[in-house]
Amino acid sequence: MFTNTDSVEAKGIELTLDGHWSSGMVGRLSYALQKTTNHQTRRPLTNSPQHMAKWNLIVPLLMDRLFAGIETRYLSNRVTLSGRNAGDYVVTNVTLFSRNVFPGAEVSASVYNLFDAGYGDPGSEEHAQDTIRQDGRTFMLRLKYGF
Repeated sequence: MFTNTDSVEAKGIELTLDGHWSSGMVGRLSYALQKTTNHQTRRPLTNSPQHMAKWNLIVPLLMDRLFAGIETRYLSNRVTLSGRNAGDYVVTNVTLFSRNVFPGAEVSASVYNLFDAGYGDPGSEEHAQDTIRQDGRTFMLRLKYGF
């Protein structure tokens, strides 16, 4: 059984800008700045980035039928349980999405981590690794049918 015994202090700000254009394009840009510390030790919390940014854009290729989407995320370095740093990273994902191919059907094809960025996330107490390597470039094809 795990019990949180320390208090945490968190300060930050988040900004988001959304755009919707008459062409059907939709975009969003967001940024968060935060500082989280253990209130008693004044040390930074593990796996708590100071900077986070995200940008995404959806573009209609065939109005109401085929869309392209791109998303880029940035996460600053994070302290691991051993006191080291899991480095910062940028990951970009792209997706082609089609709906109304036939009634009730949706099809999408995605490439995650398009540029094959190498990065890891801090492990938890139950992990042997200090940093857990994340997947490189991956592909997903999805077919969804509702009836």
